[in-house]
Formats: sequence, C-alpha cells, structure tokens
Amino acid sequence: MTGPIYCETGHPWLGMAEPVNTITNIFILLAAYLAYRRIRAAKIGMPADLVILLILLTVTGIGSFLWHGLRQSWALRLDALPGLFFLFVFAGIWLCRFTNWFVGILGGIALAAASFGSIWLFRHFAGGIPGTPPAFMFIPAFVVIAAAGSGLVIATANKYGTGTALRGVVVLICAVAAAVFRSIDLMMCAIVPFGTHFLWHILLATAAYLGITMLVEMKKPPAA
Repeated sequence: MTGPIYCETGHPWLGMAEPVNTITNIFILLAAYLAYRRIRAAKIGMPADLVILLILLTVTGIGSFLWHGLRQSWALRLDALPGLFFLFVFAGIWLCRFTNWFVGILGGIALAAASFGSIWLFRHFAGGIPGTPPAFMFIPAFVVIAAAGSGLVIATANKYGTGTALRGVVVLICAVAAAVFRSIDLMMCAIVPFGTHFLWHILLATAAYLGITMLVEMKKPPAA
C-alpha cells in the first residue's frame, strides 16, 4: 500500500485491519438475504435477472469483508468487480423494464463506458491538482450515474406510477449519500476516528435492497 485509503483506528478487531468497515459488510449480505425473501414472497418465481443481482450482491459483501479484513489485492478485486457489475447490470435490467433485453444490455454497457470515460477525463485534466483527495476522481462517474438514474426514475413514473418511481428516488438518494460519505472519508478521520466509509456500505446496501424490490414490483403483473 502506498498510503492510507481509509481511516485506521490502530485497534484491529480480532486481528482485522479495519474493524468497523469489516463488520458493516453484514448489511450488504443482509440486503441480499432480505431481497431474496422479497422475491420469493412476490410469487414471481426466481427470474434469472434478479438471481444474477442477488449473486453479485452477495459476492460483493463477501469480497468487501475480505478486503477490509485482510487488505490483499486479490480481495480488493473480489470487492470492486462484483460491485461494479451489480451497478451496471442493475441499470440495464431497470432500463429493459421499459424496452427489451437488447436495449437494456446496450444501456448498461453505455453507462459503464460513460462512467469510466468521465473518470479518465477528470484524471487527465484535473488529476494533477495538488491536494485533491484520491476518492474525488470518482465524482464524475457518480454524476453520470445519478443523471442516468434520474432519467430512469422519470420513465418509471410514466409507466409504473409515482409509488414505484418514489422507490427509485430513494435508491438514488441513498446511492448519492453513499458516494458523498465515501468521498469525504479521509477528510473526516480527525472527527470520526474510523471515518465514514462504513456509511458507504450501509447506504449502498439499502440502495441495493430497495432497487431489487423495485424491480420485483415492476416484474409483477398488474392487478386485475
């Protein structure tokens, strides 16, 4: 490691480097379990798209637990890659609820390309600004994702009504708040000894659960 990525308390729990960040991954796994229960209760079977999201969310929780507990590069990949796939697959599935699978897949790929492209542009033009926190390089991607999500919320309101769309709004609010707390983590170390990264876990878990349950509602046939 070349420098701190998260606040360090200096008091590992059971030999783990980051006790608070490690423990709060239980919220991600809990979100996956509760989402699974919600799918079963909806009596829509176990659609393949939702199963994929459950698997990705579960692997993300396990990978994040291992990364924060062990701080090994392989664990970081197991944390980050499934989480990224969950985000873009979720966006593609959300889009395909209004269109079809082909458009949904293209939309998810386009969102990924736009997100990574915005990060590259930011690093190219502003990456050399002294004092810029490393986490800030992700802000352009957060903006792109929030804009795409806003468009999906509007489309949801038009086709499925304001009730379902409001759930999408809460998903976006939780995701944006999570991004904020992740970005300011190091700046908050002097105030909160263990930083604010744990809120990234909790809020993203909340967003993931609400997002999956929203997709469940959109999958259910309309009431007669």
